[in-house]
Amino acid sequence: MTAPPHEPTPSIALPAAARPAQLIGRALLLRCPACGTPGILRNWLTLRARCPGCALTLDRGTPGHFVGAYLVNLIIAELLFAVGLMAWLLAAWPDVPWDLVERVAVFAMLIAPLVLYPFTRTVWLAADLIFDPQRPGDR
Repeated sequence: MTAPPHEPTPSIALPAAARPAQLIGRALLLRCPACGTPGILRNWLTLRARCPGCALTLDRGTPGHFVGAYLVNLIIAELLFAVGLMAWLLAAWPDVPWDLVERVAVFAMLIAPLVLYPFTRTVWLAADLIFDPQRPGDR
């Protein structure tokens, strides 16, 4: 029996083994969240247009798709900074080297978002695939 024509076409399902944890794990390894193929980065700050393994479009096509990745990047960088600063202050208290803390803090806040950027982009792509599964036009 076939589905009535008024029902929406189902999206392409992820393989049975591609659970959310697996998608996130692949993304943390800087691999395609959908298939696990490496090489989705053109360089440290740029993703390729498509996955070399499964041809998934890495920019899902919605306006502002990666704004969430930028936000996640900023939040994680600031949380890591706050936790690291607090741990350093507690370990050094009461003789905190304030001049060194100031220099290291400025350096850390400049470098952390750059180091985290590709990870937050790929994890954001994985989260997008979890909440908005692949569609026929994504490949």
